[in-house]
This record gives sequence, structure tokens and C-alpha cells, in this order.
Amino acid sequence: MWSFLLSLGLTFGSIDLKQLPAQQVEQIAKEVIHKMQADLHMKPSLTVTKRVEPTPLGALAYLGGKCVIVINTTENAWSQWGRFLNERNRDVWPQIVAASVAHEIGHCMRESREFTASYTLTDSTFQGLENTGNSSVQADMIFKQELFADAVAVLYTMEHAGENADKVIQAIVQAREHYGKNEPTHNTSAVLKRLLGGSMQRLDNEPVGSAAIRLLAAQRTD
Repeated sequence: MWSFLLSLGLTFGSIDLKQLPAQQVEQIAKEVIHKMQADLHMKPSLTVTKRVEPTPLGALAYLGGKCVIVINTTENAWSQWGRFLNERNRDVWPQIVAASVAHEIGHCMRESREFTASYTLTDSTFQGLENTGNSSVQADMIFKQELFADAVAVLYTMEHAGENADKVIQAIVQAREHYGKNEPTHNTSAVLKRLLGGSMQRLDNEPVGSAAIRLLAAQRTD
């Protein structure tokens, strides 16, 4: 299964490998994997390659628990970093990349499958998924997977981005809002805003995946 945060759609700008070297993204990804490995049942592997998918960063998650974080360096895919990165937030590009990696690691977590199976979407959320072109079951699954991974990325950012956390999270939410106009299954912004309005702290010794499930369940509305 190929899951990704940086999906094809309307871009804000275009980023090339000179502006954001693949080696820098790879090093950031290694650091994020190291910081999050205690929260994972199985540490994901990391590969830098060229793929046909139009996204520079993704996760290949398998039923057996194996997961591969893929950095895709094809030109068209790499340009999609422009969805998040621009001159206004250049000072926090490394943290935005780190949050994107944390999102993909969220797709690797066993808790992601638990959340997808147990979380129930509200009627208002389903209204936004009606015209996606997917079956309702598939749209439901995709939205919940993206929502869980976004919550993991937000938790990671709040714990590791320091004083830049708000700026990084704002970039994520804004990208979701804009992309959601074309792809409602990825428009998690409304739930994320509710999530950010409350306490985002983990309990003592609570894995980040369990924290994401608990916090998202508390934001569910009828």
C-alpha cells in the first residue's frame, strides 16, 4: 500500500533538488525514524529511489508489519514539496520535512490499522466525501488513515520542533485545506483544528500512536 502526505494536486510552488537536496531529506528522515522507533512495533526501512508515483515522500506498508519509507527523487514528484515549502517558511523547512516523515511513519504504525477499524466518521464528514469518485468504504478508509497520520505528525512536531512548532503545524493545516478542495479524502484540516484547540500532551509512557487514537476519539462530534 502506497500512502502519502504530499499527494498530486494543485501546488503552491515548485521545489527542485537544488533548493532541497535529497541527501538533506534522507538525513532528516533517518533522524525522525531514530526518534520514533521506540513507538514502533517494527522499525521501518528507508530508501531513496525514483518511482512513478507523483509524490516525493511516501510509505509502503505491508500487512505483515513491514514498512518502507520512500524518498522519491523524480523531478515531477520532488516539485510537490512546494505544497508545504515556500519563502515565507524557509527557516523551518527542515521541521516541515520532519513532520512529513512523521506522517509517513504514522502510516507504518499498528495503531493506524486499529484506528481505521474502530473510528466512526460523522455525517458531516461523510458529506465531504460523497463526490470523491471512490466507494464510500474506500473514501472512509483513506480519510481515517490520513487523519491518524496527521495526528501523529502534529504530536511529533509539538514535541520536537520547539518554538517553531506552530509555524510547522500551520503549514500542514493550510496544505490540507487547499488540497482538500480537490481531494476531500485528504482534507483533515477541520478535525486537526479541533484537535489543536485542546490539550496535545501524551500521558506518561504513552506511545504516540495510542495518544493519537485517544486525542482523536475525544474530538469526534455527532
